[in-house]
Amino acid sequence: MSLSRLNLVLFFLTLALTALLLDRYYRLRDRYYDEYLRYKEVMLLLKNYQTKQKVILDEGLVRQRLSEVGADFLSFKQVDVGYEVKAKNLKGENIPKLLHSLESVGVEILKLKLVDNTGQGIYELDATLR
Repeated sequence: MSLSRLNLVLFFLTLALTALLLDRYYRLRDRYYDEYLRYKEVMLLLKNYQTKQKVILDEGLVRQRLSEVGADFLSFKQVDVGYEVKAKNLKGENIPKLLHSLESVGVEILKLKLVDNTGQGIYELDATLR
């Protein structure tokens, strides 16, 4: 009878050890797949990464962008933190177009002041760009 008890104990011990090893195997496999997916995500991001070439901010660029939205260019001068730009007759509906066209080429807008003294949606622009 002691031999069958020993076989029964060994059977349950083997069963418990198999369950523990299977649990460890599945956790290790899940961690491996997580790491693999992170690696693939990083590789995909690196493959699709595009560097934006920053244009040189000068008076010609600002004049061009302002003329595209129909604003009248007033002044362009260099200050401590960048360039100060002033313009007038900028329609309210063209403000987002102007900001998008400047930011899309890499120009950073540090200060933006728009004043509508007429009440008709025609603004005076005072901005600091870098």
